[in-house]
Amino acid sequence: MNSNLRSLVLPILASVVLAACQTDGPTARGVDGKIPDPVSTLPRVVQTTVFSSSTSTSIPPDSVGVDEQNSVGVEPDTSKPSSTTSTTLPPALPPANSQFSDLKLGFEQISVIEKVTGIAWLGDAMFASTQPGPIFRIDGETVEVALDLTADTHRFQPGSERGVLGVAIDPRNQRLFVNYTDQNDDTLVVSYELEDGVAALDSRREVLFIDQPGLGHNGGRLYFDRVGNLLISSGDGGASSGWDAQDTTKLLGSILRVTPNLDSPGYSIPPDNPNADGITDRPEVIARGFRNPWSFAVDEPTGDIWIGDVGNTMVEELSVLRRVDWGANFGWPYFEGNTRKNRGEPENLVFPVYDYGHDVGVAVMAGYPCRDCGISKLDGAILFGDMSGPIWAVGSDGVSRLDAERVHILTGWAQGPDKSLYALAYNGIFKVVER
Repeated sequence: MNSNLRSLVLPILASVVLAACQTDGPTARGVDGKIPDPVSTLPRVVQTTVFSSSTSTSIPPDSVGVDEQNSVGVEPDTSKPSSTTSTTLPPALPPANSQFSDLKLGFEQISVIEKVTGIAWLGDAMFASTQPGPIFRIDGETVEVALDLTADTHRFQPGSERGVLGVAIDPRNQRLFVNYTDQNDDTLVVSYELEDGVAALDSRREVLFIDQPGLGHNGGRLYFDRVGNLLISSGDGGASSGWDAQDTTKLLGSILRVTPNLDSPGYSIPPDNPNADGITDRPEVIARGFRNPWSFAVDEPTGDIWIGDVGNTMVEELSVLRRVDWGANFGWPYFEGNTRKNRGEPENLVFPVYDYGHDVGVAVMAGYPCRDCGISKLDGAILFGDMSGPIWAVGSDGVSRLDAERVHILTGWAQGPDKSLYALAYNGIFKVVER
């Protein structure tokens, strides 16, 4: 794909200032020129056997996944005979890639709201953040502005990564959370009380602030687990050739996990964060070494976090952060995908599940696992795509490109309360369907 076309289709993710990365001699795949071992696409799930008076099998209920205190498990019922057993089954594993061969994906438009950057749900109501500033509430045929941050954020400009970048709802008190860049181009996460579906402006609280060194690579995705821990994606800030992603005094180039205070601004640190003591890294950080993790999705039954890290000059990468790897370093700017950029990397880097060059796409959009999403051939697969159109699925045999319709500039993905999947685009919101 030539540079003119790449510039044309980056109205959301392309920074106005591209961070140059120094190379150390010829690029090489993997450490010391070796190709890294493949990363397993299979979730790490513990099967828990429980005792009962009758034989049955069941799928475990939705768990927080990213929080150990919500792991699946049932205590034995000692008041009943235990002559038979029932097994709590793990979630569906990725299907064989051969299942995708005759699959045709389509997109049914459900909203014409433009420049959508995120979706959160409260009951049946959808809250959609848009980069220019408005957050819309969509409930059936009702569409209204729940909050307008146009005056608070940077004026929308094509080719800029600034603006309103993410939205979430706190499951504990149903406050609306928004991630945006302010007039000084710094990152703010704020929250509001909702009154009849509309944000009460006098209830605003500042939850988190990040001093941004540049004009892009801001991340922006928000996600709450079921007990109120908030995940936040943070890019490298676009001003240090990527080295801010390796600075353990900063919140840049990282996936953050905090617990917003219920009755005041700010947050606390979940005690099971890998760096909760703040000794080896910032206590908010559960993984670092990212350039611009614009999109991520949590596979709740497994706790796996699938991350799309937007690349620089060579590749786009899809990575997975598993619970046992919290605290890991994903390598930027030592590596872009599997390609070396600089030497002197720390040990035990986590390499991508998949990367692809800019002859294929321009900006990766990590998607959700399909678990009862209404498309049986994708059950257990991880869906992801590129801003320019291609869609892939992660199966048990690796990654396959799907036969799929295109939306006009893919900006992200979302999952509905009924597990249906949605594509977010420059020209609206679309439900993912099988044709």
